[in-house]
Amino acid sequence: MAVCKIKKVNIFTHLELKDEIIEELQKAGCVQIIDVTPKLKKSSLLDFNENEIDNTKSISALPEVKYCVDYLSNFIDKPKKSDKPIITTKNVYDYKKLPLLFSQFDYKKIYSKCKELDGKLKELKSRENHIVKIQEHLEEWKELDIKVEDLEGTKNTKIIVGTLPSKDFVLCLEEIKKIGKEIEINKFTEDKKQCKIMIISISEYYVPIKKVMDKYSFDSFQIPLEFARTPKNILEDISEELKSIKEESGIISDASRKLYKENLSLYLAFDYLSILKSRKDIEKYFKMTKKVIIIEGWILEKDINRMKKRLFNKTNELEIIFSDPAEKDDIPVALDNNKFVEPFESITELYGIPKYKEFDPTPLFTPFYFIFFGMCLSDAGYGLFIAALSYWALVKFKFEGMVKKFFGLFFLGGLSTFIMGAIMGSWMGDTLNYLPKNILFIKTFLIDTISLLDPIKNPMPLLLISLSLGVIQIYTGIIIKFIANVKENKIKTGLMDQGSWLLLISGILLSIIANTISSLAGFIIITKYIIWAGFLSVVITQGRSNKNIILKAAGGVLSLYNIIGYFSDILSYSRLFALGLSTAVLAVVVNNFVMLFKDIPFIGIIVAALVFIVGHLFNMVISGMGAFIHSTRLQYVEYFTKFYEGGGTPFKPFKVITKHIKVQISH
Repeated sequence: MAVCKIKKVNIFTHLELKDEIIEELQKAGCVQIIDVTPKLKKSSLLDFNENEIDNTKSISALPEVKYCVDYLSNFIDKPKKSDKPIITTKNVYDYKKLPLLFSQFDYKKIYSKCKELDGKLKELKSRENHIVKIQEHLEEWKELDIKVEDLEGTKNTKIIVGTLPSKDFVLCLEEIKKIGKEIEINKFTEDKKQCKIMIISISEYYVPIKKVMDKYSFDSFQIPLEFARTPKNILEDISEELKSIKEESGIISDASRKLYKENLSLYLAFDYLSILKSRKDIEKYFKMTKKVIIIEGWILEKDINRMKKRLFNKTNELEIIFSDPAEKDDIPVALDNNKFVEPFESITELYGIPKYKEFDPTPLFTPFYFIFFGMCLSDAGYGLFIAALSYWALVKFKFEGMVKKFFGLFFLGGLSTFIMGAIMGSWMGDTLNYLPKNILFIKTFLIDTISLLDPIKNPMPLLLISLSLGVIQIYTGIIIKFIANVKENKIKTGLMDQGSWLLLISGILLSIIANTISSLAGFIIITKYIIWAGFLSVVITQGRSNKNIILKAAGGVLSLYNIIGYFSDILSYSRLFALGLSTAVLAVVVNNFVMLFKDIPFIGIIVAALVFIVGHLFNMVISGMGAFIHSTRLQYVEYFTKFYEGGGTPFKPFKVITKHIKVQISH
């Protein structure tokens, strides 16, 4: 349960074996290939030929296949229970058969058909958008009883149609009349904001009238020249055309849907070509001479034999050299934890994975996180629901990677909540109090026998437990840092930095306990000596980085301020008590509301049931979010700061990655 040991690997082989070796490395999926070209760029022994990296004919098909996949994916029907899809992510294909399956697939024919159908749909969509804009414009002018082609006027007359602010109509009218007598102005609609007008004049008045109209924010009617007749007639024509477009689009969509169903092998082709492309892409990290290829990478120590077996089964004409990482290397990190701890890696990854020579904090915080999550949510009913839902999702959807870890985390969080809720006697709040008398024995067993705490009636034990857990985790963090210093041969640093603070904090805590419990009063004098010993060790050691003796003393005295930070960290764990109590109280409040509604005639039971479901669901979601956020915060802020840095680089091996299908690789 730690950071995996890793080795650097260098592979030398003949250039003609390049493709075979790359394929085997990809199938092995255990080597992270690194770029060696910068290191070897100036070497006269190596003559790198970039022309060697060239897409094959098959790989060049990837953009066309991707286009088909992207286009046809828009026409996937929601599957019915009776449907049995040919290609799904549940299907597993033999890696060796992928080339044969792809060779039998005529992607060019499908690509041409997809281009044709897609082109028609885009044309129809473009036409639809265009006439819809005209339709929206004409809707405002459907009362205009004149053919739009007549609005162009004649050689000797001009017609101006548009809208004018109602407040400016009179002033505008007076100015236009001053231009000449051969002008006719018609106002055919008006509201508080604007009026619609039509002006007919001789041609020579058009420019002066236009200047006047522009002065009053006149908005001209845009004449749709591609249509004839009145706006009302045009709207009817547009409605008919839109219906026709919809029907034609439906026919094309049906054809596309049929094409999708008949060519599900597109997804297999896409993944196969993606595998080939990834092989070619990785070649840019290699260095080649006319006869030799050099591959450098990282491999987990546990995978060395597996890789060697696969490569040497393919050919003996290669040389593999393993070496330990150098100090200057950016060493990638892979975590190796058991099934219980693994889901908690998601918390570590959100913060930042450890550096190669650093502790993996995951197993070190897992027990705390497990307990904290349950204490925050603290309801057995909620815990059962969350655990069951998470388990169902894991089984049903078969998640992988980070998503799988998160659902695993919530499953374990649900179990923890169930345990803590049972200990605190919370089952959907106080729901057990409302059980019928004939099954009241359930309450007697769950509350009187199993329950150990009642945070609503007596909250102090829960508060003390929360603070005690805080002390334990803070101490654990300090001790881990001390052990890390010892491993790095920094024993003096560990004693001065962690030892002195442990002594001082322990003295203060023991003094508080001795003064609180009368039977321990005799130990008060001992705790004073411990406090003074811790006080002096902190003052003497914490300013040691300064050269001046006065600055050393001042630094040591000022460092005592950090004691406030330590105790504020411990007090932060009171949030476990606060969140656990609030969840229980809100659950009880929900149940009280339920009892208020249940006696309403006719609909009381229905309303009460709805209030129960919605109320508890709301409480569970809000409290669950709080449990996740605050349990995580305690690790990041109060715990990790004591010993953990993070910032490592994740180990990413070169492997077969598919998006739509699953591939089985024989070993």
